Amino acid sequence: PESSLHRLMAESKKAPKEGSIGDAALEDPLSGLAAEWAIEDAEEALKLDASCFLAAWEGAIAAKSIAWWSKGRHLAKQAMQAVPAGPKHRAQRETASTLFILLAEEEEGEKNRKVKEMQAAKEKRPEIVVDPKELEWARDIATQLNEVLKLEDFRRPHHQLWKLVGPGLHKKDAEEVFSEIRNLVWEKWNSIAWLHGYRTSWDVKARQKMCSRLVNVANTGKADDVKKLIKEMEDRICLDWPEIAEAADKIEHDETWAWTRHADGTWGAWGRTTLR
Repeated sequence: PESSLHRLMAESKKAPKEGSIGDAALEDPLSGLAAEWAIEDAEEALKLDASCFLAAWEGAIAAKSIAWWSKGRHLAKQAMQAVPAGPKHRAQRETASTLFILLAEEEEGEKNRKVKEMQAAKEKRPEIVVDPKELEWARDIATQLNEVLKLEDFRRPHHQLWKLVGPGLHKKDAEEVFSEIRNLVWEKWNSIAWLHGYRTSWDVKARQKMCSRLVNVANTGKADDVKKLIKEMEDRICLDWPEIAEAADKIEHDETWAWTRHADGTWGAWGRTTLR
């Protein structure tokens, strides 16, 4: 009846409480489940009779209650199309059209609310405070480390080592080449590291601490120049920053069940996790 349609429309226009429209359904799983069943029933009814206006309408109302915007708009559109033509059913067509517009408006409002929440959360993040002395240290040592990599007595042997790297090189041989490159780098960096209190000549942990401290400053967002220098050093050395201190075992495949191509060209699941 038309009176029940108007009542449903009035209920659909009720202002939601604080939070998203779907919050109530999340707090009460039974309500959400009932809405999903209502949507399924509406879709089944429309399959049996595409002209069933009430089924499409009630499905759209249920979708709106749990914030299924796309589904709700689709059902509201079906409701508009199901209403017979003519002035007799004009009110029903306008009601369905209003519901369609209402769904679109509330979806847009939900999106805007989430954007504002994300912006507010971002503004609430505590600002990272960096000690000016730490920034000065990072800029100083990064500049020194980068400058020694520009010298010919580093560039020439480094180039000769990289010429050995190419297709078909065995893993063991490649690791030896990278180890030689790493040794070459630290031959140039050790004297600088010692001046800053890091005994890197023999202590791998000291190398890692120095590199970690430097990259931590770069990642504060307050030292873009340090980040740029680190990237430049990575490009000059041709190793990722974490691997400059020590070789890192990289997991090639961490899912033993993953479907993939084997080395022999066959396809199947990985038998075990491998490292390279």
